[in-house]
Amino acid sequence: MSLDELSRLLQYSAGVTDRRTGSRAAPSAGATYPIETYAVVNNVESVRAGIYHYLVPSHELDLVREGHVQREMSNAALGERMLLEANVVLVLSAVYKRTERRYRERAKRYIHFEAGHIAQNVYLVATAMGLGTCAVGAFYDEDMNNVLGLDGQEESVLYLLPVGEI
Repeated sequence: MSLDELSRLLQYSAGVTDRRTGSRAAPSAGATYPIETYAVVNNVESVRAGIYHYLVPSHELDLVREGHVQREMSNAALGERMLLEANVVLVLSAVYKRTERRYRERAKRYIHFEAGHIAQNVYLVATAMGLGTCAVGAFYDEDMNNVLGLDGQEESVLYLLPVGEI
């Protein structure tokens, strides 16, 4: 996978699509944007293997952890092979407080909708670029949070989207 393909995948699934208004590719209840996106790079040209946090406003990747972590991810996801073979795994996590402040008990519903919207965008963008993807929701929460360095309280992993050449 090329860096350009990863860039387009991130921008058109979770990024800003209109700089003038700040509109993003996926709707967010009250523009609270509780979803964080991480790119776990296994095989992307010109990008070292590791976990990167996608910084939406600047459309940049911030290195969180260097090195191959696909074996740890696969183990946390019940041995899922796609996580071993994908060029990149997009990980969607939630910071629940961002939406809870405004929507209280309905927040969880809205957050999960937003994760679904972003995941759908990943499918659409990947398919348009001739890449394959498959959403993975089967994983041990604590183990996957540990791989990403998340505490599971303030921020927690929701969804995994391995993407690669088909």
